Amino acid sequence: MGRMDSIELPPGANTAASLDAAAGHFDAGRLDAAESHCREILKQDPRNSEALKYLGLIATKTGHAAAAAKILARAVSIDGANAEFLFHLANAQFAGGAARQAAAAYRRAIQVSPAVFAAHVNLANTLLHLGDLAAAEAAANQALALQPANPEALSNLGLILTRTFRLTPAIDNLTRALGRARVKPQALTNLGAALQASGDNGGAIDCFRQALDMHPDCHLAERNLLIAMLNQPDLTGAERFAAYQRPGARHRKPAASRVRFGNRKRSEERRLKIGYVSSDFHDHPVGRNLLPLILNHDPAEFEIFLYAEEEPHDAVSSAFRARADHWFSPAGIGDSQLAARMRRDGIDVGVFLAGGFNRNRPRVAAYRTAPVQISFHDAATSGLAEMDYWLTDPLLHPEDTAELFTEQLYRLPEFYQFTLPGEAPEPAPPPFARNGFVTFGCFNKPEKINDRVFALWAEILHRTPAARLALKYRNIYADAGIRGRWHRRFGAAGLEPDRLQLLSGDDGLAEHLGVYGGIDIALDPFPYNGATTTFEALLAGVPVVALWGGTFVSRVAATLLSQIGAGDLAACSHQAYLEIACSLAGDAARLTKMRRRLGAQLRASNLCAPAPMPGMSKPPTVICGGNGAGRRADGRRSFFEWRKRRDFHKLRSKLRARKYPGNKPIQGAHRAKCLN
Repeated sequence: MGRMDSIELPPGANTAASLDAAAGHFDAGRLDAAESHCREILKQDPRNSEALKYLGLIATKTGHAAAAAKILARAVSIDGANAEFLFHLANAQFAGGAARQAAAAYRRAIQVSPAVFAAHVNLANTLLHLGDLAAAEAAANQALALQPANPEALSNLGLILTRTFRLTPAIDNLTRALGRARVKPQALTNLGAALQASGDNGGAIDCFRQALDMHPDCHLAERNLLIAMLNQPDLTGAERFAAYQRPGARHRKPAASRVRFGNRKRSEERRLKIGYVSSDFHDHPVGRNLLPLILNHDPAEFEIFLYAEEEPHDAVSSAFRARADHWFSPAGIGDSQLAARMRRDGIDVGVFLAGGFNRNRPRVAAYRTAPVQISFHDAATSGLAEMDYWLTDPLLHPEDTAELFTEQLYRLPEFYQFTLPGEAPEPAPPPFARNGFVTFGCFNKPEKINDRVFALWAEILHRTPAARLALKYRNIYADAGIRGRWHRRFGAAGLEPDRLQLLSGDDGLAEHLGVYGGIDIALDPFPYNGATTTFEALLAGVPVVALWGGTFVSRVAATLLSQIGAGDLAACSHQAYLEIACSLAGDAARLTKMRRRLGAQLRASNLCAPAPMPGMSKPPTVICGGNGAGRRADGRRSFFEWRKRRDFHKLRSKLRARKYPGNKPIQGAHRAKCLN
């Protein structure tokens, strides 16, 4: 907050009049003047709770959430029965990343004054943020009980229903919200997210584009639009690349080109500082597959900083915390502040994980956090001029790749690493033996099953007249509206409804893996393949039919198959995909043999390694394996350990350089300029 010259109050001055003046300045946006009035009041009366309230609101408006929370907590300590003070305190706490404290303050405000509508709305949002979906839904319904037609409350309930996969009522509430008020980009984004989850990519893209037309900085609409476009098979590579370039150009920070790192110690004896930025340092696919790398970094060579946007508490997050040299939660601070923090920490290599998903923050890289910045586990280019490398491998991005990207590629021997779960069931016998028919299956998100994918699958079913198709993704197919849409889709393709099995259940990992025992052949979607689903199917001994594409996300399943020695299941054309699926369905002996062997092939491959993860009874996958000092069992080194030894002087030259890599404007796209 700023400080104006003091406004001295004469002896006996009317405090109420001064408060009125402060309120007037605040409402008119003259925050410095309002602050000065409040401070002068507090000189005479340090316990003036109204002055503290305005001072806290000023701090919140000027981006000082932590200071605001302290000031407003003082006001609450003076007048704890004031619902308004509690409400503002909760807002400041949430803005500062203290969501649990915020929820408690909202609840106190509601206890004091149950009719405070905004407190119910914000409590629902806060509980949604914390992942307490049942409590969030109850709070949203309480808000609607006060104002049944309120568009914000309807939108909030719709978002909560989306998260619980009740998509038909979610879309209904979100559509009603849009019809009852001036359209807001956030409401359009929420509707787009529900449509996207239901599989309506076209409708979702329309919503996201409308939201961005209204507000170009609507981050969620921008992020979701890019994900939805990856599921669209008719877009050209140039169209997708242009979509990623636009936000990259908009978020470019000219000042980043002036950042220098010349004061870094250049001794080869010091540890290299690696900073990972993610919201997924917990029991999440990215977290599970990153943890072995973190656990196996050689502590004598690397100092590990984890910048954790979320702080859920589970066994995986505890393992991350235990191994990290430094753990910092950037919740509540802006991108430029986090970048400055990373520079102060002396980070040598900044790694931005799964930037297009969840609450990850790739835009922090636009401010230049380190001499070298890397995108890891993302689905496409970051589009950011300041992102130096995109990690990949020779199959995901062959030398002649046509995919466009703003980074340089850095090819690892194998990109993917998978944690073998301790509760994985043994492969069950193929179900065709007991069912008398073959069951195809797909456990990917419905948004990946576009019309072109379904048309090919329908042809497979026509050619295998007794076969069934089983679909599952979390609890989505429990929604009656989604089930009805799929039955209509089947009917329009000339397929009998009883050949469609719509499975539901938000199962635990062991139960979920057990469901694979009910399918004979997995069908992978395109152009956005399944990674975790392909791994899970292969672990269960289920063959996966895949299609080679031309981009990172459209080569994932075929890459994984090739890396375990099952590349014959990966097709180079739709016709070949069809023939592989139909041939498998007619070859009982081959299906039985694969059921016994695929899981073992996966475990023996370089996608998995033998170093056990703490708390797990079976070995995880690691980039740097577990035979001590960050070495793989096969003698190959992890990316960072291998790079440090092989390319140490190259990296050091970047640290010594007057200008860091990536400081020049990128006019076009990189293709083949890669490091192997």
